[in-house]
Amino acid sequence: MDIKKIVIAFAVLLMLSGGTISVMKWMEVGPFAPVDETAEAEKEAEPEVPPIDIPLDSLIIPVFSGNEVIATVVIGVKLQVKGTENEEKITKILPRLSDGFLRDLYAFIPRVISKQRKLNAEILSGRMKLIGDKIAGPDILHKVVVESMNEQ
Repeated sequence: MDIKKIVIAFAVLLMLSGGTISVMKWMEVGPFAPVDETAEAEKEAEPEVPPIDIPLDSLIIPVFSGNEVIATVVIGVKLQVKGTENEEKITKILPRLSDGFLRDLYAFIPRVISKQRKLNAEILSGRMKLIGDKIAGPDILHKVVVESMNEQ
């Protein structure tokens, strides 16, 4: 009696899944959607443009505890952009970017040090990319690379 119910349930499940797949094929949705070969060919035809590096002055951030400086963090940064028009835009707003990074990291670094006891270049790079995107606009900065990081 129980085996009959299991076999019937299995057969119903197979019929439902087969019907679902048939409808998806007929409507051309999901994995059965038509592939636009011209768009893929255009993506492959575009040559990969190497990113342009823009050096930034070292960022010197003091870390306070109470009224005294307990550490000074020196961060060497370079910005990467794709295309000369983006390079011109970033070069024009470089002082604003540097100021934005200093303002944000002044509050961000003590929180990271208090939680993790150590700075991570990936976390700083991601944070600075967010700040750069706010200041410069989306899709202008390709990447923010933390070249060096020293705690004194």
